[in-house]
Order: sequence, then C-alpha cells, then structure tokens
Amino acid sequence: MLAATQSHHGEGTVTAIDKPGKRIEFKHGPIKSLGWMGMKMFFDVDDMDLLEDIKVGDKVDFEFIKTKDGRFVITDIEKQG
Repeated sequence: MLAATQSHHGEGTVTAIDKPGKRIEFKHGPIKSLGWMGMKMFFDVDDMDLLEDIKVGDKVDFEFIKTKDGRFVITDIEKQG
C-alpha cells in the first residue's frame, strides 16, 4: 500500500495565471511544512477548473502536493474573505 502524498498549505497573492502552460504564480508567505521562506513562484495546475473564479491580484489560500517527479501541483485554491 502506498503512503498518501503529503499536502502543503500556503497563503498568497496571485501574480500570474498561465492557462496554456497550466500553471499559476503566487507571491506567498512561508510554507512551514517544507521549510520555505516567502517567495514568488509558479505551481502547476492539472485541474484548470480550480482557477475558474481566480484572477491576478486575488488573495488566496491554497493546497498543493509535490509529485514523485518533483512538480508542485495545486490541489485546492480558495479566495480569502
């Protein structure tokens, strides 16, 4: 039986959405579960329906996983407030 992939939580502001590339960029705060400082970076989005109501400038909470091939993939995203 395979162990479940750990999910990570972040909070940040959407700085870019690359629909053709299936990715989103955030300026996010620290991600404690990975020991990351705050930074600006792109995350992959396999399910583009997650971005239906999201636009650049939105403050969001997001969940993501690190895949076996090293990609960081958004699994959930919600606007704050």
